[in-house]
Order: sequence, then structure tokens, then C-alpha cells
Amino acid sequence: MEPFPGMQSVYEKWESRNRGTTIARLQSSRGKQAWQNKFGDSLSRPVHRRIRDKRNTQSNGIIGLPGTGSLLGQFKVTPTILPDVSCRRPFLGRCCAKCLPISRQMYFDNDITEIAGLQDVLKVELDQSFRSRGIIMRPFCHITHVITCDNSHKYHDVTKAVLNSFRVNEAIEKTRDEDKPKRQLEKRAQSLVLTLKAKISKTLVRLTAWVLLKILGRILSSIQVQEGQMAMVKQASQSDSPLLFLPIHRSHLDYILIAFILFNHNIKIPYVAAGDNLNIPFFSSLMKGLGGFFIRRRLDQTPGKKDLIYRAVLHSYMAALLERGAYMEFFIEGGRSRTGKALKPKGGLLSVVVDTYVDGHCPDLQIVPISISYEKILDGNFKREQMGELKIPETFFGAIKAIWRVLTSSYGSVRVDFAQPFSLQEYMESASTSGSTPIRRNSIPNKPTKDHLKRVGSGSSLYGTDIVLEDQRQMVNQLANHIIHTCVQTQPMMSTSLLAFLLLNKHRQGVSMVELVASFDWLKQEVLNHNHDIGFVGETQDVIEYAATLLRDELVSVEIKQKASNTPEYNNNVDNIFLTPTTTLPNVFELAYYSNTVITVFQLESVIACSICAVADLDLFTCQGQSSEECTISRNEVLEKASLLCDYLQYDFTFVSPCQDLQLELSDALEKLVNGSIIEVVENEMTGDRRDQEYAQRLAKSFAQNDSDEEDGGEIDQQYTINLTDGECIEKFKFLQNVLSPFIETYWLVAFSLTKLLHSDKPETEFIKEVHQYAFDRVEKGMAYFAESVSMDCIKNAMKVYQHLKITEVYFNGNRNDTKMIGLQDRYNDRETLQMFIHSIECFRM
Repeated sequence: MEPFPGMQSVYEKWESRNRGTTIARLQSSRGKQAWQNKFGDSLSRPVHRRIRDKRNTQSNGIIGLPGTGSLLGQFKVTPTILPDVSCRRPFLGRCCAKCLPISRQMYFDNDITEIAGLQDVLKVELDQSFRSRGIIMRPFCHITHVITCDNSHKYHDVTKAVLNSFRVNEAIEKTRDEDKPKRQLEKRAQSLVLTLKAKISKTLVRLTAWVLLKILGRILSSIQVQEGQMAMVKQASQSDSPLLFLPIHRSHLDYILIAFILFNHNIKIPYVAAGDNLNIPFFSSLMKGLGGFFIRRRLDQTPGKKDLIYRAVLHSYMAALLERGAYMEFFIEGGRSRTGKALKPKGGLLSVVVDTYVDGHCPDLQIVPISISYEKILDGNFKREQMGELKIPETFFGAIKAIWRVLTSSYGSVRVDFAQPFSLQEYMESASTSGSTPIRRNSIPNKPTKDHLKRVGSGSSLYGTDIVLEDQRQMVNQLANHIIHTCVQTQPMMSTSLLAFLLLNKHRQGVSMVELVASFDWLKQEVLNHNHDIGFVGETQDVIEYAATLLRDELVSVEIKQKASNTPEYNNNVDNIFLTPTTTLPNVFELAYYSNTVITVFQLESVIACSICAVADLDLFTCQGQSSEECTISRNEVLEKASLLCDYLQYDFTFVSPCQDLQLELSDALEKLVNGSIIEVVENEMTGDRRDQEYAQRLAKSFAQNDSDEEDGGEIDQQYTINLTDGECIEKFKFLQNVLSPFIETYWLVAFSLTKLLHSDKPETEFIKEVHQYAFDRVEKGMAYFAESVSMDCIKNAMKVYQHLKITEVYFNGNRNDTKMIGLQDRYNDRETLQMFIHSIECFRM
């Protein structure tokens, strides 16, 4: 039985009217099928989502069709590109089998994999008893849903506990030595606590959930979560341990999105650490009522002088909440990503959590890494900042303007993935037994004493201010990197990201729809083969058209190619559709933002491809047709170059988790290029035995519990030739090289600019501006192929790496009002040595 009798004749009438247009006929048929799939045999009215009137007089978003002036006309032809909530998805986000074998088995069983489908949080499901009440009650479904959600959790006021804590009193005593009255310092501490603390209101939480159901339903197509993942989080929330949610940061919406999802699943909402840049009138009170507490971007107001009281208050506040079982959330990257890639994690707040566990205030915590994927970013774009302009501070009127812009736009779908919760205690024990010096943990009353951890010294505050063992500092850094790696591996690839990635790395000069469909299908399969998920379903051409509509004409231009047969039937043929990406400044930064998400899929293979070109001194644009024997490379040389390139790019990419062996992962990536016939093994009578021996050695090393300096004879070097006769292999090789080439170009630009520092130090901000201007001039003169190499974020990361590798040094010049200066280390303050370093990066360039 059809949902509405007589609809078949209506569908046939629509189709007959659209026979002159190929795409329209195709979309009406798919619209019919989508309608039937959505409603099935149910006669109940769906939750209606209003479509923007703004688009009524504009293009309907379907390539090749004129604007449709009515909502009915849009419904006829517009496809719905959403993740299929009924199909099973790849189950990602499992705990590390090496570091967390016990946590890997917790909350996970075969039943979890059976419910690995997706759920739309915006789609409110009510029981049959409520549905039977009739059409009058149905408009109140959101109110009923919010009221019935469990919000009976207890939220503690820890003001007295913070003010009476040892850390705060110790900080007051230390500051008192500077002739400041104790009473005055105590009042300041009290004021800091009152300013800092959140005041969760259960009524406000319910009201906000109802408002979000209404508002988010207007601007977003869906908020997707995986049901199996949520089942694990639900089980973890029923344990005695507090939960620590650590999402990657993409948008200001992240702050409330996690709480909104947890509330809808009857899980206690967390306290959320937010930057004080959001501490603006009205919005700050709203966020505090939802669990937000604001921390300074810079903990110390006076450069070079630590604010011990503020640090102690913040540390004690977080510790007191965790001690009482409160859930907590903060962004381990520190700020929002301006490039679409995960940022290098910061260990400050995470060290507070570790200290709370080490001090014995919290027996254990369950850590939940989270990835958040947007089809379209809600916070505008970061083109200004990437062009070197200062960030515009958040203000009340700026927030109102941004909200209005969001409410009058459409942003597609959001996918939120919760990785498997893992035990902090297990991770710390695993890290202690992996070779680090044992650290003793303080005992807990009525709890068994752990002999593997111990804080030393008294500390009044956060990471970097306590005197802690170096091993504990390294544990925090490794834990942070492990979490970021899990988030990145859990993140699905959205339609806009795949389209942008293809256009920038494979079809930079433009591509026909037919060829793009084939490339899109290939890329989608590659993503799945690399154990990543995709955040959409549907016919490939529909998905591409949908993604291009979200990206807008400023990023992707779409045109119909006119040819000799200038007839309506010919011009409406989809074979003539041509898409071209915007590769000029500054819009290329926004397109690169979406593209960069996909780099993680190919990053190691791209490292190998760039390293092969560096070893062979190969130009892929001029080498096609050469004999393969002319390009013979050594396996060991390629892996050595690859390790060097990973060192250079360590602030831009997380190549492996801390427990993985980079050399093993690079070797596996090299084998993928062999399997893809991009490079070929030089065969001889010993080749088979050598490869078997190397494989056995790598397999044994991967199962080794502890690293060992002893080698079983070492790996035998292998020779390869590059396949230069197969055009398809050359194109795949170029594609892999393109993936990392914009970043390599930026790193070379910064390295080349270091010649300006020979025997002459400069203020760091002044030097950064000079490097950025030089990069911009190269693009303007047509000397740089990748305009995105001007990225200010990438320039700053390159400078951090060169300081980390002790190429440069940064210091404060007291004679110039504490100006931050940059100069070369003594070893590289020599032109010849510096040129050798520059060449070590230049060899990777295209």
C-alpha cells in the first residue's frame, strides 16, 4: 500500500513534463523513490523542515536546470543527499590493541556491531501511544521529547572546595611573599572562582535542547551519530568513573553540539572549557548555564611572570569537579583549526586531568575521543587569517550578525563520531611498562596503592609550572597525540571534502562531469579501502551536484560547454557539464580547508611518492616515456628520505600514533606503491627470499611487546625501478605527489628565507611578515603553482619545526621591551651549512 493513494499518477505526470531534461527526469524518479523509502507504509506526518524562501527565486541547486520558483517545483527535482541511516557503517574508533587491550574489550561485543547504523538526532522518535493522540498533539513532539529526556543528574558547586584546596592556599602564600596582604589575595582567589565556575541550570538545558531542535532543524539537514558508538558511551556513563570528552575543534557550534547529543541520549552533560574570547555579554551567561567555564588564552597576564593564583584556581576547579564524578569536555587542540587539519595537541588541561589521577583524587577516568565533521563550515571561513590579517575579536554585535548569517543559510549535514571510551589508568600503566621510569602514584584512602606513578614537587598549577618528572610530561604528550590520532582515524569523509580534494589534487585545471564521476567513485573506494568511512550515500552525480551547491560558485564554478550541436537536447546533456575549482587567493584557502580533511587517507603514500622523486631527482611532468632502467632507487634511501620529510611535517600531520613504528608504517606505504605498479621490484634470484625475510622481520617487530636495539641481521636493501611507461601509473604518482606538495612548498619558502637571518637576528613578527610577503609575491608573479602555499598557519608551523630541530632559536630581547627575536643557531649561521639544509627540503619539491 502506498503512503498516499493516487500518488502514482502524480509521479507519472511529473515525469512526463520533464522528459525534455535528462537531469530533471532522473531527479523526479529518485525523488519518488526517496519519498517511498522515507515514509514506507506509515501514514503519520513527518517532522517538517522549512525550506528557505530565499532560494525560491534563485537556482534550485541542480546543475543544468533553471531556477524553480515554488517549493513544489523544488521538491520535484531536488535530491536528498543524506547518510543512509538504515545501512550498516564501518565500525571505527576502537581502542588501540597495543596500549589498551582491556579497554578494547570493554563496552564492545558483537551486538554493538549489529547496531552500527546511523541515527539522526534531529529526527525525534516518539512512541506509538503519543502518535495515537492525533494531529493536534503532533506539533508538540519536540516539547514532549525534551521533557521526557532524563536530566536528573547532579551538578556540584565546588567553590568552597577550590578555595580551601592546598594548591590555592599554597599559591596565596607564595604570592604573599611579595608584600601583598593575604586578605586581598584571598578575595582575588574568590573572585576568580566566581568568574570561572559554571552554573548548570537543568531548566535552561531543557529549554536550550528544545530551541536547538527547532533551529538546527532549519540550518542543518541532519546531525548523524553512529548508534553502536552511542551504545558504548551509554554503557561507560553507567560506570563509577567520570567521562572526559575530547573532541577535535572545528566550529563554535562544537561547544553545545556534544552536550545536545548527550542530552538526547539521557547522558549527563559535561562541563566545557572554553576560551575567554567567547566571554561576551549574554552568550557567556548562556554558556555557563549549559556547563561552560571560561579560561584565559594566556594564563599569565604579565609576560615572564606566572600568575600562580589563577593557575592554582583553574587547576583546583577542574580537579574538584572530576573528584566528584563530573563529566568534562575540552578541546585538546586549543583552538579551532584554520586549515581543516587536526592541530598539534596542547597538553595543559590534559596534564590537570593526569595530575588529578596521579594525586589520587580520582581512581580512574574514561576518555572519549570525538571527531566532528561538517559538510559546510558554520563559522564562515578563515581566509583573512590565512592571508596574514589579524583575527577579528568576538563581540556581542558580531555574534548577532554571525547568528543571523547562519540562520539564513543551509549547511548540509554534521557527523559526530564517538570513539570507544578507554581507561586513563590502563593507559598510564601501559606507558609506564613500555620503557619509562616508574612514577609512584599517591595512595587513595580505602583504595589499593599503585606503585607506578608519583608527582614530585609542589605545584600550584598547570602543565609546565609544576616540577614533574620528565617521564610524566612525556606521558601527557604521548596521550594527547594518541587521542588526536584516534580522532583523525575516526573522522568520516564528507561529500564536500572529497569533491574539493579531487579538484585540487587531481583535476586542478577543471574536469568534465563524466570524468569527475569516475574519479569520485575511485576516491570513495580508496577511502573505504584505507579503513575510513564516508558521510554520505547516493548516486555519484547527485552527490557531486549537492556538494558543489554547498561549496558555492566562489569555490567551484559549473558551466555547460557549448559545442557545434547547439540544440536544447544537446546542451541539457550531462556530458557537457564542466567543473572548475577556484585556485586563486584568497578563496583557495577555503577550498583547501575542505580538501585537507582527506589528506590523512593518503599522507604516508604521499610521503613515499615525494621521497622517491627526491631520491631519483625525478620530474614527473617531463619523464613519461623514459626507460624504467634509467630510474633505479634504493629502498633504504627512500625510507630515510621519508623519515626526514615526516620530521619536517610533524607540526602539520600526525602520521602515526605514539605506540606505532613509523618505519614499519612507511614500509607498508612503500609496498602499496609496489602493489599499485607505480614502482617495480628489480628481480633477481634472491629477490623472493629477501622480500620474505623482510616481511617476516617486519611482522615479528610489529608483534614485539618491547622495542629492542638488537637487530636480527638487519633488513636487506632492495632496488626498485619507477614505472614510467604506463600513463595511468604516472597519473597516480602525480596525484600522490600533489597531496603534500603545497606544504612542502611552504616549508621550502620559509627555509629559503632563513638566509635573511645570516649574522643578523630579527623580531619574529617582522620576519614572519617578510616570509608571508615573499610567498605572496611568488604567487602574484606566477612563480608558485600552489597558491595555498601562502597559508600563514603553515608558515608558522614551519618556523616551529625549525626551532624544534634547532635550526633557529627564539629569545626575548630585554633591550627592546621584551621583543621576541629569531635567529639562526650557531651551527647554521654559516651560508654553506644553511644551503645544505635548504637543499634537504628543496629536493622534495615538484
